[in-house]
Amino acid sequence: MNIEITEKAKTELIKLNIGRDQFLRIDIIPGGCSGMTYSAALDTELKPSDEAMYQDADIRIVADGGSAMFLDGLKIDYSNDLIKSGFRFLSPNTVKSCGCGASFSS
Repeated sequence: MNIEITEKAKTELIKLNIGRDQFLRIDIIPGGCSGMTYSAALDTELKPSDEAMYQDADIRIVADGGSAMFLDGLKIDYSNDLIKSGFRFLSPNTVKSCGCGASFSS
């Protein structure tokens, strides 16, 4: 599995105190007009079904087995646009997404 994180996103994740004891959990959940949506949260407890999707000296990203299959090739970016600021999840495997970009299908 391959996830790419831009420097902007990495900087923002570090500001959220991601580090040795805290990591980013990404889940794919049903919802939105295109069928699935990303859920991201800070977490401190690994579950038996978790897989490390990305890890370096500063950041670790995990997902459960069901979500991991949708994350290969995912690019995590951060934008500080005036209207829609925040983390952005961009996947080359997305077949369709809704108009606002909040949900997708693969």
